[in-house]
Amino acid sequence: MFRLLLLFILLSSASSAEPLYWTASKGGLKYTILGSIHVGDKSMYPLPKAVFSRLKNSHGLIIEADIRKTSGIKYPPITTTTKDVVDTHYYNELVGIANLLRLDIKNLLHSPPWSAALQLQMKQYEYLGYTAVDGVDIRIVDKATLWDIPVMGLESLQFQIDLFTEQAQSGKELLLSTIDEFDHSESTIHCLINSWKTGDLDKLERFANITKMPPDLHRAFLSERNLKWANKLSESTWLPKRNGHYFVVVGMLHLLGEQSLLKLLESDGFRITQISKSSPSNCSFKY
Repeated sequence: MFRLLLLFILLSSASSAEPLYWTASKGGLKYTILGSIHVGDKSMYPLPKAVFSRLKNSHGLIIEADIRKTSGIKYPPITTTTKDVVDTHYYNELVGIANLLRLDIKNLLHSPPWSAALQLQMKQYEYLGYTAVDGVDIRIVDKATLWDIPVMGLESLQFQIDLFTEQAQSGKELLLSTIDEFDHSESTIHCLINSWKTGDLDKLERFANITKMPPDLHRAFLSERNLKWANKLSESTWLPKRNGHYFVVVGMLHLLGEQSLLKLLESDGFRITQISKSSPSNCSFKY
């Protein structure tokens, strides 16, 4: 389930980078929609001037969830820990990964499986040179705050936390799949970010097609959220200006495939136009 975690989290030179973004227009309502990678490095910046120009001239920034709003967040009591779900094989693998990433194995074993999986994932990103601080979402939110642009979430941080904590056996499948794929995920991460930077739509769609999740997880993490977001974006009464222009940033994989946010908006009468220019990335996904 390593590929699932890439959703929450998603090299050419920065001067030629052209990440994918579209406009969605219906009547007097217009969105500029940018596909995001939730981790990155400084070589991904600056983003194209046209991106920041659209943000600066928007009536608001819309993101998946405003992670700065942590007041009232609740976590369920821990009923299942990592040591409860790993057999001898996975225990030994986990110890090896923890040693490599310099993580406390005792802490991992006493954490819920979903939490251990996220700790492994984020530490691996750091090991490969990527951080959440350099994620596209954080960079865009920082700019919006600097320019006094309102920031709105499509869902709450609590909702996102519940997605993980309510998984079967506290996320056992997330953890075991993360361990299984750890050794051969490095090239995947690099190629995913390469493809995002160059706007390689074909490569990103291939990644989405070859990394299918189990139906229940796909439904919870992608298709159901896409539908809720499309319905919310189609109803403008919650926005500061009903007939305005808004800048939207969501994870790149939410914008790919037949059940994507873009396809759902199009079926609801929005005119979808790709503004960026796609270029091929010099990498490949190997499975």
